[in-house]
Amino acid sequence: MAAETAAPAAAPVPRSTVMRIYRSTFFQILIVGIISLLAPGLWNGAQALGAGGALEPYLVNAGNSIVFALMGLGCILAPVLVNKLGVKTTLIGGTVGWSVYTAALYQNNRYGTEWFVIFGAVICGASAGLYWASEGAILLAYPEPHKRARYLSMWLFFKNSGQIIAGAINLGTNIHRSTGGKVNYKTLLSFLALQVVAFPAAFLISPPGKVVRKDRSPIHVADQTGTVEQFRLLWKTCRTQKIGVLLPIFFSSWFYWGYASTYLTLYFSVRARALASFLSAICGVAVTTLLGVFLDSQRWSLATRARVGGATVVTLFSAMLVWAVVVQKIYTDTNPGKLDWTSPQFGRGFGLYILLNAFGNGVQNYLYWLCGVLAHEDGLQTATRYAGLLRGVESWGQCAAFGISSSKFSPLYTVVINMCFWFASLPAAWITLSKVGVQPGYGGPSAATVAAAATTEASTGEGSVDETVKGDEGAEEEEKEVQGLQAV
Repeated sequence: MAAETAAPAAAPVPRSTVMRIYRSTFFQILIVGIISLLAPGLWNGAQALGAGGALEPYLVNAGNSIVFALMGLGCILAPVLVNKLGVKTTLIGGTVGWSVYTAALYQNNRYGTEWFVIFGAVICGASAGLYWASEGAILLAYPEPHKRARYLSMWLFFKNSGQIIAGAINLGTNIHRSTGGKVNYKTLLSFLALQVVAFPAAFLISPPGKVVRKDRSPIHVADQTGTVEQFRLLWKTCRTQKIGVLLPIFFSSWFYWGYASTYLTLYFSVRARALASFLSAICGVAVTTLLGVFLDSQRWSLATRARVGGATVVTLFSAMLVWAVVVQKIYTDTNPGKLDWTSPQFGRGFGLYILLNAFGNGVQNYLYWLCGVLAHEDGLQTATRYAGLLRGVESWGQCAAFGISSSKFSPLYTVVINMCFWFASLPAAWITLSKVGVQPGYGGPSAATVAAAATTEASTGEGSVDETVKGDEGAEEEEKEVQGLQAV
């Protein structure tokens, strides 16, 4: 399939009601959400069982490390892939590998097959790189700007729903297993049957040039360029202060998952692991939904939403990492065995896992929203680069975390390393965060607007830049309404 070319104007509105729905932004995000539920969502659900439901975490952790290494490479190369293949073709290719890895986990769980885990990890990692490359472009570039956080929350709802379904299936098949061990192999077989549906679902996505936004604004798609030029732009993006200072927090933001998976496997019974995968997904949906509503709210300025939202997720997630160090130190000194929900002091360790995952999801939602804000003026290619860097560097963080956890390295040292990476990344991230909604290129007013406001203030001695910017924003909203009426 040829790559999409530049769309100079919004796509024409189809006459048929069915086609209008089919080409709508909402339908595109809905399909991406369904695919996210079936493919990475159920894959995450399997991992939330602790090491893919295996008896011990080490082989599966090694497989996960391979998955994230290749996934990270694919995500970093996202703009090159999307530029060559187009969004839709890249997404279709990205739905193939998830079920292969689940099949490998099933084989290992039931028959003890080890080589298939490594082979499946390679296939899944390569496919997942394609998937995240295209999905990130759709999530950040397709929605109307004022609906982006809500659509991100909708996507995370579907993604976490895969884990909710996985947890429900696992609870049903392992409810009586109050000791440690492997999960029932029928659990993974159920996941596999659902994951294969993701491939045909990907054919329902529309190319960006055919998507019809509700406000009739076009999705900006750059002309196809050479591979060398794409690599140059990617390197240039990494060197910019706007994105470069965010790379450390991208790396550390999901580093915790390698620790969390090992922690759940080492210290909890089979049915407690199933309950954890179920409840952590529900809590994740609640956190990201509330955060999405706030980040999209028009009651506060963009700068306020960026700062308050960022401070909230950073504080909550930081508190969980500190709590993890405290709990892990206790468990390292005195191994509690396989905790079940009937065990004394079950709530302390179990609550840590639930909240660590819930607030970790909040961090993910915020970082995606932030990249969308930073890229929304520049179109699909820039959004693809930003999303690819976020998902790619984040995947390499998980690769390092699962690589460490593939050996019998102390979980206490693992979580301490995670905490050090996280706190070290925050000062650099603040450099960009403090400019969001304030400076041009960071979601703030354009340079021309600021200059005009400064000139007006200097000549009249009245007003302020903020007032002029508000007036400019109001004029833009009025112009959109007029355009909408004209389109009707």
